[in-house]
Amino acid sequence: MKGSNWQLGQTVASKARESFLVGLEALRQSIDTELVKGSDTIGSFLRRGLTIISYNLLEAFVAERLVEIATHVNAGFGHFSDLPDRMKRAATQELLKVANSQLQWSGDDLSSIVDFATSVGESLAASSGALRLSPLMWQWTGSNMSSEDFHRALRLFHVKDPWDTIKQLAARIGASLPDPKSTLVGLARERNKCAHQSSYSVSNLFIRAVPNQVLLLGLGADMSISVSANRIHQADPAFYGDEKWFHPGRVRFRFVSERKGKWAEIVEGRARAIRVSADRDAAVKDAIDAARGKSEIVVIQNTARQTLDWTHPEVP
Repeated sequence: MKGSNWQLGQTVASKARESFLVGLEALRQSIDTELVKGSDTIGSFLRRGLTIISYNLLEAFVAERLVEIATHVNAGFGHFSDLPDRMKRAATQELLKVANSQLQWSGDDLSSIVDFATSVGESLAASSGALRLSPLMWQWTGSNMSSEDFHRALRLFHVKDPWDTIKQLAARIGASLPDPKSTLVGLARERNKCAHQSSYSVSNLFIRAVPNQVLLLGLGADMSISVSANRIHQADPAFYGDEKWFHPGRVRFRFVSERKGKWAEIVEGRARAIRVSADRDAAVKDAIDAARGKSEIVVIQNTARQTLDWTHPEVP
């Protein structure tokens, strides 16, 4: 990303987030090339392809991050009997629907099919013991994720108002996404038109806005479900009892901001840095250590306040 030597995805262990951020940077760089900006048929062809890829980046990130989230949840203290009814239904009845749908889209490799069926079966068999939730319970039955699927996943993590939450979280890190729902609906619509209409035209104005939109949608979803997932990990009865438990007020940000070759750690709402370091990695580590156990999210930003990476220390 311009204005920084930061290598995307190096903050924490999330491979899903690393792939997402690296893919977004490649998308940005591609959009800036003369071939993509061209008004000829080549430019039009490339912009259609990048529109499809950009939506797939978000879709893949959500699915892959849910796998990591499920691993964290299942390593916790909860039992299936602790879950509220809505989660129990998602972990059983709705899981079967998603699994059946994904099986229809899978290939013919018998070994992969057996592994898939075994994983789903083990999750269903754990309905009387410790949690062994399948990430499929939060996923979708269609071939692509819709805005309704995205909203449903966040609501299953007890996010009060997913669209308003993403809007507020974006604003608090210095970004703007006034209408997340309409943005995601529009991205999905453009993706489908590009995939099925060979002569569909995507403007340079539209494609230039896409990387930031995809980033903020993915970032807001990840922040929300990561904080909620840790409450499931802890088997928190207050969380289980409140389907609108997560809202933006549940978290505070701790920024690691680039300043003229140095990195300043700043707690949200304060003007002065807690500490400043010439060593980027040390600054990030110190911020993560300080945020641990405080319902804080560490956000790394460059001199232009562009978000380079983020993490909730309890669910990296």
